[in-house]
Amino acid sequence: MARNSEVSKAIYTLHIRLYRLINDAWIFTELLRPDLKKRAEILRNSKSKAKKPYQVPKRDGTVVSRRRDEDIGLIFHAQHERGIFETNIVSLVSRTEAFIQDSLVIVATAQPLKLSVLSDKGGIPLDLFLAYEEREDVIRRFVVMKCEGLMFGKPAEYLDKAAKVLSIEMDTDVVKAFIEIKASRDIIIHNSGRINKLYIEKAGDKRRGEDGEELVVDRAYFRHVVVTLKKLSGGIQSKIEEKYK
Repeated sequence: MARNSEVSKAIYTLHIRLYRLINDAWIFTELLRPDLKKRAEILRNSKSKAKKPYQVPKRDGTVVSRRRDEDIGLIFHAQHERGIFETNIVSLVSRTEAFIQDSLVIVATAQPLKLSVLSDKGGIPLDLFLAYEEREDVIRRFVVMKCEGLMFGKPAEYLDKAAKVLSIEMDTDVVKAFIEIKASRDIIIHNSGRINKLYIEKAGDKRRGEDGEELVVDRAYFRHVVVTLKKLSGGIQSKIEEKYK
């Protein structure tokens, strides 16, 4: 069984890794957007009407897809205005969820009785014991399975159970902000950035619009995402450090 100091150190390492990844995403975006804007302006103002060939992959090789400069310029423009933010939000939310899951694995490996918090249907299924040789692998897969199941429900319940496993209290405002960000991520993936009733239900009083409206996804919102994810990760890490001295 891992010592408390080992638990704290392992989660600190995860936090620093995520923290750097989030910072890298911001720096990369800030450096790339001016180039996207410049390329967009040049291509959209091009006088050429020729459809130029671009190689794109297909199952057995590549195929030619022809586009005018103006068409490619619109792609760069869309990425500058919104696309680069959407891509980063989808990725960073997933990585933050992975951080939470990995933290649960570390704590549950050290204190297996914590697993009962994640499941109201008894212990670990027999087939998991048969599928994996290492105890930590069994616990990791069980935690991931339970987290995946919880994520299809209300995010607040998932985070509440995560806090109980970790034996910490999460900042209420940060949790609400994260739930809205996660709901926005889901809308970006599943509804082309258009608000629906499910988003409104999940986001609650943090919702950023009404049913049918397009979510605003711009630099200001991306900054909010970056700050919130760092607060969530940092809050978990600091409270774990206090708990597992």
